[in-house]
This record gives sequence, structure tokens and C-alpha cells, in this order.
Amino acid sequence: MPDTQKLVIPEVEADLSLLESDPEGFSELFDQLGRPASIGNAPWKEFPDKPEVSFRTAWSGNLMFLKYTVKEREILGSFARDFSDVYKDSCVELFLSPEEKDYYYNLEFNCIGSCLMQKGPGRENREVFSQDIADRIIRIPSLGREPIHRFHEGLAAEAASWSLMLVIPASVFTYETIDSFKGVRMKGNLYKCGDELETPHYLCWNRIETEQPDFHRPDFFGELWFS
Repeated sequence: MPDTQKLVIPEVEADLSLLESDPEGFSELFDQLGRPASIGNAPWKEFPDKPEVSFRTAWSGNLMFLKYTVKEREILGSFARDFSDVYKDSCVELFLSPEEKDYYYNLEFNCIGSCLMQKGPGRENREVFSQDIADRIIRIPSLGREPIHRFHEGLAAEAASWSLMLVIPASVFTYETIDSFKGVRMKGNLYKCGDELETPHYLCWNRIETEQPDFHRPDFFGELWFS
């Protein structure tokens, strides 16, 4: 087993009024608030492509904040509806398992903010959540919400970056009772993928050791502690 990473997620004071009046401004402000980390593991040799992926996390009360920033050669956002196959696009993902539970939630978003959210103990027979639950997640994509497809012809390092700011209320974890994230401990992993990009890639925060790409592996989850 690889070393298990631990992410301590800090509490912050955030001007939540900006979420309504200036969501893009809130996303920019969060660049100074959240704790930074990166999704830097590309453990499958058949898929060596490694976009530059970082994220920031924080919490306040019953809200979790998560912002991904991605620099990749190809940007694909073909699915504009929730509960579509967003993992085929330029996609970022968060898998979380509450402490001492045998199931985990997967929250997957393409670059234009379309969401897929499920729950279950493993890859098969997962419960798909309702649109009402997905609508509780505030999404602020730098690229907007319309379908997009761009390809950078030059060096990958020179490609423009995109970001996705997420505000995730505790109420989306419908099988838990979380009044505040203070002191909550979970296991989980964060991912970046793009199944139908010209050059597919599969990156993870906590390293996975399997023969083929497989994000549905709670045995390789790291630790996420809300301070």
C-alpha cells in the first residue's frame, strides 16, 4: 500500500454574500483563503499524460469549499446537464467516505460545472442522487456553463488554465447528520480525468496501485480532517 496522505481542511471566514452578488469575485477571493494541494499522481503507465492540477479546500459552518485549477492541452465540456457522463469530459472529482462508514459519495464535475453524484459501497449498483440534491451545490466555472471544446496547439505548459469553484453544503451528504464540519473526519480521494479526450488521463491525489485506472477504490483513500 502507498503512503496515505492527510489533508487538514481549515476553517475560514468567507463573505458568503458575494456568492449571490459576485460569484466570480468570491472564486477569486478564495485563492487567498483555501489550503492548497495538488493532484499529482499519474500511476498508470499506459496513461502518462499529466495535466497540471491543483486544488484549494476550506470550510465554514455547514459549507465545504473546494476549488480546482487545471492547465491541460485539451479542454472538453460536452455535457451541459447534470447526471450525464461528465467523466468523459475534462473532469474533476471528489470521493468522500464518512468515518466508520462502509460507503462513499462520489461527486464528479466537468469543466462547465455539470454534476454526477452517487453513493454506494463500491463501483456497482450505486445510488444516483436527485436533481434537488445536486442543485444545492453552488458551481462557479471559469469557462461558463455552455458546452466547450478547445485544443492548445503549443506546449502544454503554455495552455490557459480553467477553474471550478464549488460550495458544497453538508446537506448533500443525505445519509449523514452534519450541522457543522468542525471536527469531522472523512476518508477520500480527489481525481482528474478525461475519458474521451484525444489523450485520456487519470490523476489522483492519494496514489492508487491497481493495474488499470480505477477511482472506485476506497482502500486507497487518504484522510481529510476538518479542523
